[in-house]
Amino acid sequence: MVQWEYKVAQQNISDRWSAKRQVEEVIAFNEVLNSLGKDGWELVSYEAVPLTGTFTNNVKGYAYLLFFKRPKAA
Repeated sequence: MVQWEYKVAQQNISDRWSAKRQVEEVIAFNEVLNSLGKDGWELVSYEAVPLTGTFTNNVKGYAYLLFFKRPKAA
């Protein structure tokens, strides 16, 4: 029977950043995903969690929680 190992990663994208910074973060995020894929990790799910302001509770961006799995080495 196949045994699995799991990994959780997080990436924040803030609405307060400039459009240029947001693009840079997405590009960096893409590189991380490709690196994990090369190491055998498969993205199986993700969850976008709103980042809210301390006093206003307005959404300021999102934290993306990424859930990966890969077969456990024997």
